[in-house]
Amino acid sequence: MKGSGVVKFVQALQQSRPAIAVPISASDGQSFLQQVDLIGQNSAVQVVEWRVDTSAALSDDAIQQMAERLHQAGKLLLMTLRTQAEGGAFQGDAQAYQCEYTRLLNLIAPEALDIEASVPETIRESCVQLAHDHQLAVVASAHDFHHTPSLADAKSQLRAQSTWADVVKLACMPQTPQDTLNLLALSAWARKTLKQPAIVIGMGQLGQLTRVASGAFAPGLTFATLGHASAPGQLSVNLIHELQEELF
Repeated sequence: MKGSGVVKFVQALQQSRPAIAVPISASDGQSFLQQVDLIGQNSAVQVVEWRVDTSAALSDDAIQQMAERLHQAGKLLLMTLRTQAEGGAFQGDAQAYQCEYTRLLNLIAPEALDIEASVPETIRESCVQLAHDHQLAVVASAHDFHHTPSLADAKSQLRAQSTWADVVKLACMPQTPQDTLNLLALSAWARKTLKQPAIVIGMGQLGQLTRVASGAFAPGLTFATLGHASAPGQLSVNLIHELQEELF
């Protein structure tokens, strides 16, 4: 039987509209908790992604306060340690990646854990087991900041991730309008074919349509901003919410 964190997170990503997520990434405790409180007050935000790799200086107390405040506000927490290979700031090796997640899960209880598809298989399997031992959903993530794979290759990638994760994620940088159309087609295919929710994101200006798509083309989750964007092409929470209300 899947744990409550898995169920809550997966159900939030199985709606006709994508759930709206906001990353938090401040490195000092005061700014960090101010971001947390701002997000907690916004009813349109359902998921908060804590970017662990940008918050190395935070105290354990600030981390625990963050989790408590977000859960009191009814937000789901996705914990993400993004490596440099995937566009993040974490410089440790694969063993350090696993150790950091182990340490943090002794402090707080998020609903989901991001695990990069590119980490070595033995470490990946250990992290998946760690997440499921804590009754958390596993988000398998992959990023390409330069290209977008063909539709066939993207389908194969999501299928491979779906063999070990509760949610699959692919974020790419479209170079042409056709790349964006392929990503929308990928979202529609994933909704129809995969058992897991799929987060399919086009970065940059060409990818913005993928961030507001709903209905048959909706990703399970769209990342938005209440200030500083953590990835190219992110739109504001208010804009995405307004478009959802007007168009869908």
